[in-house]
Order: sequence, then C-alpha cells, then structure tokens
Amino acid sequence: MRTPKSRGAPIDSTRLAGWARRFSGYRRPITEQAIDSWLGPFGDQQDVGARLLDSVEYVSHDLIDGAFKAILPRLSGWSKGTAGRTGKWRFVAFSTSAGESGDSMLFRFRTANGMSAARYRELFIHKSELLREELGPDDTVVFVDDFAGTGRQACEAWASNLAELLPGNPRVVLLLVAASRTARKKIGSETLMRVESHRVLTTSDDLFHSSCSHFSGTEKRRILELCQLADPRKPKGFGDCGFVIVFAHRCPNNSIAILHASNRRWKGLFPRD
Repeated sequence: MRTPKSRGAPIDSTRLAGWARRFSGYRRPITEQAIDSWLGPFGDQQDVGARLLDSVEYVSHDLIDGAFKAILPRLSGWSKGTAGRTGKWRFVAFSTSAGESGDSMLFRFRTANGMSAARYRELFIHKSELLREELGPDDTVVFVDDFAGTGRQACEAWASNLAELLPGNPRVVLLLVAASRTARKKIGSETLMRVESHRVLTTSDDLFHSSCSHFSGTEKRRILELCQLADPRKPKGFGDCGFVIVFAHRCPNNSIAILHASNRRWKGLFPRD
C-alpha cells in the first residue's frame, strides 16, 4: 500500500491527471472523468476516496517485467546457459484452465528474461506435458503466475492434479509478482511448492487491519460502507484480505470491492470483467 497524501490535499486537475497517468495501461481506460465519477458516492468525504486512490498499489506491465527479471536469478541452480544449470528446468503457467492469468504471465516472464529465442523453447512447457518429462529430485519446475492473496487456489490446484503430475518429486517453485504473507505460509505448509515473490503483502497492506495506520477508524468505516454497497457478500475482497493492489491486466478479487465491483449499485474504477 502506498502512503496517501495528507488529509485535505486539494482534489484538483493536477491530482486527477496524476491518477489517470499512474493508472494508464489498465485493461479498461481510466480517464479523469471516470475517476471524478468514482469519487462522487463519497459525498462530502471525497477526501477519503482521494486518499484511497493515492494508496492503491498499481502494478504496471513494466513493474511486472521488472519483478520477473529480479526473481529468476535468486533461484539456486539456475543459469541461462545449459552448462551452468543444476538438473533440468521447466517453466509452466500456473493456470487451472485455459486463458487464466498464468498463461499471459508465463509469456511476460519469458520475454522479460530474454528467453524468446528458439533455443530456450524446451524450457517452457504446458502443464499437460509435465508427466512425460519424468522430472526427478535434481530437477526444477517453476510455475509462473501474478498473485496469491489467500493461497487457497494454489493449494486446491496442487491437491486436485499438480501433485500427481510430479511423481519424481522435483523441486517445485511457485514464482509470483506478489503474494500475501498468509498465502505464502498456507502454500508452504499444504503443498510441496516454495513460493518466490517479488512483493510480500502484510497486515499493514490490509486497509481494515489495525496495523494499517493511513486511515482513521471513521475513514475505514466509510470505506467499508461503500464496499458493502458495491458487494454485500465480499466487501473486503475475497478472503477478507482488504488489499488495494491492482495489476495492469486485472484487479485481484482480494482487493476491496469498491475498486473492482461493477453492477447496478456500483461502478468500480478497475473492473475485472
């Protein structure tokens, strides 16, 4: 979570333009007019909405590429050159079905690390090819995705089919741009995957947690009221995470509802669909 501006900072054209510029590249265009409209329901407490937008952690495509470039060299046994690697390495999209974020993230990971050339083709495979690779204890499988908020999806995927695709017990890494500390702990305890993430979200990134000091109790209650209007079932986001993180390609459902919910009651600034 970013540190917002001081209370009472003017909500003027300069500030609106700054938000629009920072959020540029999102899958749906975010204009100054859209931002102004989003702030409307805050009524006489628009300062709260403005400071909330200040605090949004927006992960642009460039930041995603930078994260992938930073993480890969940290993995022991990896080398871009074949002779320098320990065992076989295979990179796989972490997707439970076609068209999920893992597919696009694997492509970004490959290009960000300069492995688009044909000589690296054997390193990148589909999940369905894992079994025939016959990977053993000296080998490494790296699943690539963007984010883990609760860790539930990763654990369910491991239990339902991933574990049985790796009977030789290779080392397994789940490589993410960002993950919550809770998700890392859950995945580490319930699967054989080790999570490597560029950014780790803690309770201070949960807007509604007591350790988040950027907003007062009154301000948090106003935000929660609007979140309950936007999505009565999951106002704080999936798993009650309370995050305000947004990726350029999609806002995670673990972020608070007023950022992404889109229905007859509310129009989120970062719609997921």
